[in-house]
Parts: sequence; structure tokens; C-alpha cells
Amino acid sequence: MATFAPKIAVVGSGISGAVCASSLARNGVFVTLYESARGPGGRMSRRRETTEDGKELFFDHGAAYFTVTDPDVLSIVQEWESGGLVAEWKENFGTFDRISNKFVCIEKEIPSKKYVGFQA
Repeated sequence: MATFAPKIAVVGSGISGAVCASSLARNGVFVTLYESARGPGGRMSRRRETTEDGKELFFDHGAAYFTVTDPDVLSIVQEWESGGLVAEWKENFGTFDRISNKFVCIEKEIPSKKYVGFQA
């Protein structure tokens, strides 16, 4: 008797689709990930624009970073980190005070590690 290997399509390669696909693949499911944009990441993705003089500019679109509180998702994100797909994000949020001409850090203490994705 032949062994049945399930095949699953995941639509969207944002953070939820990526976690879903990783979790399924980790459990032996054949996954095909579909994405309509030119690259993965959804609202966590990087955009590229070219200036009139041909210089390429890169900027993050949407969320600057993400955090993880679920232990199962954390294990997947740690695999991504080991593979170079994500890294710890160590930047701070703040504002620039025009009167004092100084950067004012406004970030509250965030208990969990912050991650940022890299384009593969």
C-alpha cells in the first residue's frame, strides 16, 4: 500500500504564511507557497525603488520588526535566525525634538526579542 503524503498550498508569504508553511513542512507535509508580490514578506517586506539617476533605494514596508511570544512559533523563528533569514533587531524608536535638536528615545521596554527579516 502506498503512503499518502499530503500536499498543501499556502497563499501569501507574509509572517503568518511563512510560519504556517514552515510548521507544515517541519511535520512532513509537502508545501507550495504562493505569493503575488515580487518577493516574500507581506507587510514585513522590503521595497526597492530606483531614482532618476539610477541609484537603488531600499526601504521597509509596514512593520519595522516583529516579536514572538508563542513557544512553537519561536522555535521556527530561531531556525530562520540560524539560517540567516531573520536577525535580532536592535534599533530604537524615537522622535527628533526640533527645539533641543536632539533625538528622544520613546521606546518602551519590550520584554521579548525583536526580529527583522532579510530578503532571501
